[in-house]
Amino acid sequence: MYKLAVLFALACIFSCNAPNQEPTKPVVADTIASGAAYTNKVRFKDKQLIEHVIYGFCENFDNGKLDVCLEYMDDSIRGTIDNIQLRGKENWKAKIGALLESTKNSHYQPRHILTNMQLFPLENDTVSVSMYGSCFWTDLVTGQIQLMSIGNYKGKLVFKDGQWLITVLNTLPDSRLVKYYYKDVTVDSARAM
Repeated sequence: MYKLAVLFALACIFSCNAPNQEPTKPVVADTIASGAAYTNKVRFKDKQLIEHVIYGFCENFDNGKLDVCLEYMDDSIRGTIDNIQLRGKENWKAKIGALLESTKNSHYQPRHILTNMQLFPLENDTVSVSMYGSCFWTDLVTGQIQLMSIGNYKGKLVFKDGQWLITVLNTLPDSRLVKYYYKDVTVDSARAM
């Protein structure tokens, strides 16, 4: 009986490693199925490059490096950031530059946190982007962290000269969302009383 058990165990071991079977290939970027390489029909590699542009823009904005932020923008950037209308890269630099100068000697450090980034392809090498964003300020003296704003970032990026560039950027804090979408809540709650 012992010999039969050993023989059966050896047969199982050798049958699992049969020489005529091809070994499984490790999954690498080039072997991902084409359907899995896309997110919302935006190529995976482009999605990563777009995320790099957005995260890089926010990090450099937080650190007050406007010249680096400009590298992530198309010359014709437009939009609204915290109620500041933007038209063109130089206009943005002038308006945001004044804001950053006013906080330069402040003992606060801003930090963006971005989530739920969604990309949607448009025509002419353009992608629409939408995400939630929050901005925290850290008091560099006390270490206290304060939530400054929560809202949405919406915009577009265009692929030009081998790189993705921000061409439209709009911020929409939740306070404005509440006023816009729930302006009738006070009327409804007054009727309920």
